[in-house]
Amino acid sequence: MTERLYLTDPYLQTFHARVLELREHNGKPAAVLDRTAFYPEGGGQPGDRGTLGGARVLDTQDHDGAVLHLLDKAIAGEVEAQLDWDRRFDHMQQHHGQHLLSAAFDKAGAPTVSFHLGERTCTIDLDAALGKLDLRKTERETNQSIWRNLPVVARDFSGEERARLSLRKEPVKGDRVVLVEGVDASPCGGTHPARTGEVGCVAILRAQRWGGGAASPSDGSSPRGGASNGKTRVEFVCGNRAVQLLHEASDAVAAAADALKCAPADLAASVARVSAESQARRKSLEALQGELAKVEAAQLRARFGAAPVVARLERGAAFARAVAQAISAEGGTALIASTEDGRGHLCFARPKGAGPAMGALLKESLALLSGKGGGSPDFAQGAGDPARLDEALALAAAKLSTG
Repeated sequence: MTERLYLTDPYLQTFHARVLELREHNGKPAAVLDRTAFYPEGGGQPGDRGTLGGARVLDTQDHDGAVLHLLDKAIAGEVEAQLDWDRRFDHMQQHHGQHLLSAAFDKAGAPTVSFHLGERTCTIDLDAALGKLDLRKTERETNQSIWRNLPVVARDFSGEERARLSLRKEPVKGDRVVLVEGVDASPCGGTHPARTGEVGCVAILRAQRWGGGAASPSDGSSPRGGASNGKTRVEFVCGNRAVQLLHEASDAVAAAADALKCAPADLAASVARVSAESQARRKSLEALQGELAKVEAAQLRARFGAAPVVARLERGAAFARAVAQAISAEGGTALIASTEDGRGHLCFARPKGAGPAMGALLKESLALLSGKGGGSPDFAQGAGDPARLDEALALAAAKLSTG
């Protein structure tokens, strides 16, 4: 049985241990020690990393009650262990911040049903609708609990002492409870700081409906409306992660402001202006492309006369579609091919009413391109491998002439 040192001293970074057994787990050597400060993955918290002697600890897992240290090479005998402390302390900040955040949500009638501590951000899933949550108020209350720098007690509670605790959730195993007096009491076997202040801060990044219906992003403000039932996923960060994301956001804002030649404070107005100008240019470009398509259509009809227009154009799929539609609008039939972004495109069109089925014709042609598409009897389009595009266009023309 391994002595789990992290339960009594989550700040222990170095220790000596003896290898009791060397197993294999997921294709890696896995050492079982007589004592360890490495936390094995569980409760939403990832396993610790570090070194054991000359080997790197790639992960730590709890397997059938044994703490397995997954290594990059085999070890034996007495070893000196070194914990990756920066990673461990980050996990302590995120995990305890989650306890405090979940406690605040719980008091608002939104219990936590799951927790995930990711490499970049963390999430909790709440059994409550997004529209019923006041995210900023909950964030503010959580930070107040952090900044009061309250003591954190993490130990076994049993008997009458345990009975006096108002637990936020039922224990899964063991008697260990993480207690912040007046704020939260939750069964947990993870690593936690000695005081809430070490969490630093919590920042809610975004929230969305989860598990019932489509996601509905939130900017973190008090949402209005929303679903009347369902679950909500809340993404957040604590401590140093909040500082890192602030630096990233600041750098991104500065880079965007520099690109738009404006002050960072004026970025939103500049983006709105550039967006409006871009939309105006796009509408103008679409109008010009439409006029150009009509000219191209007229030239093609003059060249082909009463016969169907069969042509390959190299101005992109949108232009080819506009030409085909212009030809059909004037009473002609068009089989147009084009290439764009490494794909071969086909667009078939004819006047509405009786006539050959463009959708069926397209289906046969796309078979040569291993492509996908569809449409109606009078208009169809699709795309696939461009290598046999000319062959596919020729097939459609032949089918049309013999149909």
